[in-house]
Amino acid sequence: MSLLSLLLAAQAACGGWRPWGGGGPAGVQRSAPSFRPGFNLFSPEQDVEVGRQSAAQIAREAPPLADAEIADYVSRLGARLAAHAPGEKFPYQFRVVASREVNAFALPGGFIFVNAGTLAAARNEGELAGVVAHEIMHVALRHGTSQASKAYVARRGLGVLRSVVGDGEDIGGVIDTVGGAGANMLFLKFGRTAERQSDIGGAQLMAAAGYDPRDMAGFFETLAGAGGRRVPEFLSDHPDPGNRVASINEVIPSLKVSPRPTRDTPEFERVKARLTGRRLPASAEPERRGPREPEDVEPAARPARPDGEAAEARAPDGSFAFAYSRNWEALRVSETEYIFAPEGAYGRRDGAAYVTHGVFVGTVGVEGGDLEAATDAFLRQQLAANPDFQAQGAPRRVGLAGREAFAVVVAGPSPVTGKLEVNLVHTAFTSDGRLFYLIAVAPEEEFESYRPSFEGVLRSLRLG
Repeated sequence: MSLLSLLLAAQAACGGWRPWGGGGPAGVQRSAPSFRPGFNLFSPEQDVEVGRQSAAQIAREAPPLADAEIADYVSRLGARLAAHAPGEKFPYQFRVVASREVNAFALPGGFIFVNAGTLAAARNEGELAGVVAHEIMHVALRHGTSQASKAYVARRGLGVLRSVVGDGEDIGGVIDTVGGAGANMLFLKFGRTAERQSDIGGAQLMAAAGYDPRDMAGFFETLAGAGGRRVPEFLSDHPDPGNRVASINEVIPSLKVSPRPTRDTPEFERVKARLTGRRLPASAEPERRGPREPEDVEPAARPARPDGEAAEARAPDGSFAFAYSRNWEALRVSETEYIFAPEGAYGRRDGAAYVTHGVFVGTVGVEGGDLEAATDAFLRQQLAANPDFQAQGAPRRVGLAGREAFAVVVAGPSPVTGKLEVNLVHTAFTSDGRLFYLIAVAPEEEFESYRPSFEGVLRSLRLG
């Protein structure tokens, strides 16, 4: 059976096309351990409120790093991981603290702080992602307010169980009961059980986001070996639940780890260089001054395969961002349309841009707020311009970057290569009401080899 037949059969069997990596904690097999939040008197909304109050106090004591580029980089990395976090959809926020200490901590409701010293100590982006994933799991499993709830019951007695926090006592009163301003310590230091859950859950989160959990274990090994006369603050605040490196390595076989995970990126190298003052390696120097336009060139018979290393794409207007294969070129077709493809897989013919292997992405203005109608209109326009192509069924409702989206397979003979071409089309609305579209393109015979790269784009996509 051809790949296209398999794609269409899967679409029919599932009742709709699901973007690769979508649906639950992507890449995590069912045999992997799973954890649920423990005893808690707080509601998720109260987690956010108590976290906000505590974050305000911490901000007065631990000023943020005054570097917008570094702060933006950590926020993007954190958002990539938090997109796969289980449980409540907390409004995760990531902040960089101006401290040389190697540490990170999480407050209830999604407020996560990473010391600048942690970025300097990490050897690659994967290790930094491991730290952030660990803290995200503290939030997702609600360890902070669970710990506060147990302390509250211990102070007030079991009678408190007859009412839920908030029924007659505000959050400030609860915090005063369990220790006043010192209650923040309940949110910053956890026991070995919570640490083990965050280690293993963080490993699952990394795999789902396209990282290798071995890098989390590698960071802990780095800290253990670099402690010297003083134990790094991270290890002091995050007690070892019992050979944490071995525990992380044990769970890896149950995870679906990408064969080409994100390990290091030019963005990480530039951020680390800003912090440490060292020279950038040649591989991290900016390679392009900006997207250029495709030219009238003859396509390559078989362009270079994706190399697995990631680069970051961000629309100038902030409408979208995602990670793509670093050996692909970024090309601007118009003010709102771009191609990301390897050399030899793009160009112009008769004034129109084309791509034979890669991703076509952009936004268009539409009237009204009906995504299904806007998608149908977009497809009709594309098929009218390419009459030899056909949609393989009606667009299916899916999720994309945390939003409602539609997906459909379109196929036909490529006028450039003469081969049967598969196009996987996704559409969604941006926050300002434009129609965002992403078209993954490859010849049918090569689609499978490009699939991991297309998965990475869809999995990392963020819509602004």
